[in-house]
Amino acid sequence: MRPTDATSLWGGRFDSELDPVILGFTGSLSFDARLVRHDLIASLAHARMLLETGIMSRAQAEPILDGLSEMLKEIEDGTLVVEGPDEDVHTWIERTLRARIGPAAGRLHTARSRNDQVSIALRLWAREELASLCASLSVLMETWLGQAAEHVESWMPGYTHLQRAQPVSLAHHLLAHFWALEADAGRLRAAYDRAGVSPLGSGALAGSRHPIDPHRSAALLGLAEVCPNSLLAVADRDFVAEATFACALLMVHMSRWAEEVILWTSLEFGFAALPDTIAQGSSLMPQKRNPEAAELIRGKSGRVIGDLTGLLTTLKGLPFAYNSDLQEDKEPLFDALDTASGSVGAATQISRGLVYDTERMRSALGAGYLTATDLADLLVERGTPFREAHRAAGAAIREAEARGCELWELDTEDLAGTGVPLDTEMLREIRPEAAGAARLSHGGPSPERVGEQLEEAAKALERLGRWVEEMLPPPIYQAHAEGRSLAEELA
Repeated sequence: MRPTDATSLWGGRFDSELDPVILGFTGSLSFDARLVRHDLIASLAHARMLLETGIMSRAQAEPILDGLSEMLKEIEDGTLVVEGPDEDVHTWIERTLRARIGPAAGRLHTARSRNDQVSIALRLWAREELASLCASLSVLMETWLGQAAEHVESWMPGYTHLQRAQPVSLAHHLLAHFWALEADAGRLRAAYDRAGVSPLGSGALAGSRHPIDPHRSAALLGLAEVCPNSLLAVADRDFVAEATFACALLMVHMSRWAEEVILWTSLEFGFAALPDTIAQGSSLMPQKRNPEAAELIRGKSGRVIGDLTGLLTTLKGLPFAYNSDLQEDKEPLFDALDTASGSVGAATQISRGLVYDTERMRSALGAGYLTATDLADLLVERGTPFREAHRAAGAAIREAEARGCELWELDTEDLAGTGVPLDTEMLREIRPEAAGAARLSHGGPSPERVGEQLEEAAKALERLGRWVEEMLPPPIYQAHAEGRSLAEELA
């Protein structure tokens, strides 16, 4: 290949062929081919803007618009495949368009550089994938919300330091995971918004001398903003970092949930069981029922954290404006969104299949003295300073340990020598179910507070669902999808 071939977008000043090793090393078609739809959509908007501003005549623009639209249709139905000797997907698009409409295809690149072209394609791709991930996340959140509604009074131990701590309900526990994902959805939506700034019109770094209208290009792509500085526009990858961070933190939360699935489905816990459709076996040990999907979610979290670390390391210290280091932004972003999406899908199936053993959970309340804090609180309510009440509750625990019983199984005679003023009413109030129900503070595990959480969670899920539904395709793409002529005014 010579750089001046139709397979290259550059090369006029070069006399020699590019070394094939360098071509293979610097080429990106193997991974940026997945941007083809979004590059075509952005190219349609750019060509339409060139027509409307008079930079291209109707006779010049119509074959380009029709050719791009036909390519987009064929890409979507699978009859056109991105392949060939091209350096990147942008080169492939122009070469393919040239093969269909002739040298007129060369006008498409007027007032545009690959620098702003790749940025807009990546932004459009990221927005579509972020919206899709939010849609998948809402399904998982809905699953957990439905399960929580069924277990408002299914009591179980809450843990700190992986030691039994205080009684909570299964609903309360599931809602904790729900709210973590709700925050993740907020970060994904913020990343979606941050990616919605158009760099088109910035050229390589210094804009264009042509009378372009970047705001029109942005509007055709459904973007409300245009980057205010052409240097920043082609160099900025904050939207990539923020999307990758949102995925990394989501995966941290998914890993925490997966770890609990792994623990809870062990014989040691026995709080839940996996059905045959989810559990996997051992090639050697016939009895095994392994939570491998949950383990993979836990493992893949490290991979996405690595994507973020690698990306930030690539970005640090890069001078303005464009540098080829930025070619390394795509694979971490692709992997982060792919991995997060796959993990959320797997987590949804695991969640739907989990069978909770609420009796086993309830029986676990009978060891560990989970209501010791409640005993101390009751003493405080009767006038004892908390530090003294804390010591008195500790004395009651020692007595219960000596007698091999739970706190609420003690009687006043058992505590006669300890100085703990325990009476029958207090014994009733430190039973696990009563203790959990008495925790009426905001966000607590009492049925009343959990009921409030369920209502708020349903509203949050409804808001997320509305947002997903409102994510319409770019106006230029809507015209294409509806078969309207892209050389005509949009309605």
